[in-house]
Amino acid sequence: MRKEDRLRASRKHSRESGSVMIMFTLMLPVVIMLVGLAVDRTMLFIVESRISSAADGAALGAGRLLGTNANTTEIAQEFLNANFPSGYWGSFNLQSTITSTTNIALHTITVTASVTVPLLFLRVFNQPTAVVGATAQATRRDSRIVMVLDRSGSMAGAPLTSMVQGAESFVASFTPPGDELGLVVFGSTGVVAYPPLPRPYTSATNGGGGPDSNFSTEQSGGDITDQLNALQSGGATNMSEGLALAYIELQKAYNRDVAANGSDNRLNAILLFTDGMPTAFSVYLNAPTTPPGNVMSNSNKCKYQTATSTNTTQMIGGILNFGNGVPQGNPGTAGLYALATAYNDSTSTLTWVARTNDYQSAINPSTPITSCNNLNNRDDGTDLDDLTQIPAYDLYNTHTDNQTNATDYQYSWLYGQYSTIYSPTSNVTYGRNTRPAVQDPYQLAIAAWNLTDNTGLTIRSQTGMNPVYIYTIGYEGDGGTDTALLNRLANTQISTAYNAAQPVGQFVDASTTSDLVAAFQTVAGAILRLAK
Repeated sequence: MRKEDRLRASRKHSRESGSVMIMFTLMLPVVIMLVGLAVDRTMLFIVESRISSAADGAALGAGRLLGTNANTTEIAQEFLNANFPSGYWGSFNLQSTITSTTNIALHTITVTASVTVPLLFLRVFNQPTAVVGATAQATRRDSRIVMVLDRSGSMAGAPLTSMVQGAESFVASFTPPGDELGLVVFGSTGVVAYPPLPRPYTSATNGGGGPDSNFSTEQSGGDITDQLNALQSGGATNMSEGLALAYIELQKAYNRDVAANGSDNRLNAILLFTDGMPTAFSVYLNAPTTPPGNVMSNSNKCKYQTATSTNTTQMIGGILNFGNGVPQGNPGTAGLYALATAYNDSTSTLTWVARTNDYQSAINPSTPITSCNNLNNRDDGTDLDDLTQIPAYDLYNTHTDNQTNATDYQYSWLYGQYSTIYSPTSNVTYGRNTRPAVQDPYQLAIAAWNLTDNTGLTIRSQTGMNPVYIYTIGYEGDGGTDTALLNRLANTQISTAYNAAQPVGQFVDASTTSDLVAAFQTVAGAILRLAK
């Protein structure tokens, strides 16, 4: 390169360097401002995130106590102060507004918080501080829940003990006076254990009873924990009556609360626990209305007659089946036995739940129902011979066959084992053998399955009050449960009858007794999450 060219290049480079220096000098305030904005905005973001987390924690922490007698606004303030340290990143002047409101059974707590943050770079632009804030809200609906617990004979020993422990942990998850709890236990017959009620039991939904908020209050008839600790096992598995009684109790509480408050916002739920499959159901053989219809023999020995007003002449009882559902097997005790709900005496509920035989001796009908010789268990092949067929309806007017799909029972465990068609009429035939359906343990067990399935459908389909969610727990250690039925009752997404328009519950499978407390806690958590 020539000397002249080198000089021209050097002068050009000097001019460019000078231009860059001038531009940098001019841009320096802008660069400083951008850096300052970035640093200050990062600091504001960190403080804002912390106060947002603190507000969330305050709302959720106090929200767990919504519906109780606790001072939730004071508790929320304590959570807020604990979760937002004083002087965090130099911040100061923490301000908060906390409000707690109740609309019938719907509780809401709102936490609004703000704090002043000193700025580092922007103060040169006369912006020494900035205020950041957050708002969080927690809502909780009061819950109305009935536990329906299986205390049949197979529950004796460790299963019963573990179930009671699980149920007690479930009760402890809910708090009065907001939440309402009830308890139904069933073996061969269902008993409303809490609240303790006089007998004969009234199914009138505007009558006394229903889950209440006194479940942990010591009382003469026994609180819910007293009833649980008194439980003894015994009898068959009358699952459909347990569910039917729970539904009646929910309606009683709903009607009571609406009468008191004008409306009702509660979350309704039923928790069903069982270790087996339905083997019994309850009937009203001489009901004066069409359901359950005339199923009495046309012979002179036992005619269908209209009941009088006295309980001694109403043929209300439980059909018990200890035959394990085996076709043509021995049905065992298949007679008509008096139910706890229909029995009229002064025995306390605590005494009833402590009975190992939770049903009374076989019914001996008296005038005007005479000459019914074969309604009682005789172990001579004539059990229930006075019936022309398995009753078409149970005591609660639930159909013993599937009304919407007459083959739904084919999803049952029993049908999967024996592939035998349900036939409630007078005679069923297996090969060359024929016997009345009312003497066959398989037919009786399928009727009990259908009743349980249809009772669940009735509960989930009701529109008279807020939806009722059904949760189920199955203990598998006593020979297994019908998981298809328990999924159908809960209307889970894997149910063979899943209906997205109906309340979706949950089925929890417990393999061993050590799993039961966790299973009850899983359901409690699911209900509490739904209530928020």
